[in-house]
Amino acid sequence: MALDVCIGLHRGAFSLQAELQVAAGEIMVLIGPSAAGKTILLKAIAGLAKPQAGFVRIGGQAAFDAKRGIDVAPWRRRVGMVFQESALFPHLSVRANVMFGLRGVPNASARAAEWLAAVGVAELADRMPRELSGGQQQRVALARAAARDADVLLLDEPFGSLDPLTRRSVRWELRRFAQQAAQTSGRALLLVSHDYLDALTLGDRIAVLEDGRITQVDNREELLRQPRTQFLADLAGHNVLEGMLEPARANSNLREVRVGPLMLQVAEAGDEPPGPVFVAFHPHEVSLLKARSLVSPRNQFPAVVRELVPLRDRLRVYLDAGVPIMADIVREAAADLDLRDGAPVVAAIKATAIEVYR
Repeated sequence: MALDVCIGLHRGAFSLQAELQVAAGEIMVLIGPSAAGKTILLKAIAGLAKPQAGFVRIGGQAAFDAKRGIDVAPWRRRVGMVFQESALFPHLSVRANVMFGLRGVPNASARAAEWLAAVGVAELADRMPRELSGGQQQRVALARAAARDADVLLLDEPFGSLDPLTRRSVRWELRRFAQQAAQTSGRALLLVSHDYLDALTLGDRIAVLEDGRITQVDNREELLRQPRTQFLADLAGHNVLEGMLEPARANSNLREVRVGPLMLQVAEAGDEPPGPVFVAFHPHEVSLLKARSLVSPRNQFPAVVRELVPLRDRLRVYLDAGVPIMADIVREAAADLDLRDGAPVVAAIKATAIEVYR
């Protein structure tokens, strides 16, 4: 079901004026700095905070409408919500936690088992929350929210309490889970984060909330290409590309990721199984050369300059290497390389500069 939000909410000196539409089956990531109003927006959608103006519509039906005096109780809204802390019931097993929201629903046990399997913790069904790791608890919380017959799923910083390694693993599980939930049931999914990689790797579209206002809604490519604010410019300062991690090779500390026509060598994938991944690297890690170098870095490939954009004391160079890549260089280097639109160059990136995410 589609989600349509247009609300005004005031708390003390803070004012939230937000308009947002999430299509049925779409995954949208809401990103913004701390205290921008992200969590209060989710609470308004779920019925846990009451706006002073506007409306919240789920599948075309009003869950809240200030003018019409409609304010559906939270438990009657077809919304599932996951908070940063998983908030599992400590006295209930994993299975019972997921079944809690399914009281009176036929085949509740089977549905709980289905969603526990979907998030990869089916074998933990009989354990208690205290016996789970942070990542496992968050997976169970996702299953509990998804198992409800909800039209909209709201996820508030679901990785915030996780360590970086667990965060990476759960991000991949969530991406797979979210796609399944969206595609099989047509649910709208809205995820809040302050992490640019969550936004760039999870969202079909990305909405940016700053100081209580939506400043941009775009897909990943447009947001990276045309950021409208300084926060977005900082967010957009990374290359993030989809690729395929190749099987590990014997006697090698490096792994290979195929990204379009490129085969990138990376240093940090370790024992990760082969499969779809994202690679990320900062534009300042990309060197531009006139010709291939016989020494490092390991990744060197031909590219064509498509655009030069001044950035303070640097130039951002937009390259076509079969996939779009950004490089940041000092102005003197641009003159030495005779950079211009259409100029051929060799782009180089160290294997250690590339991060790999699932």
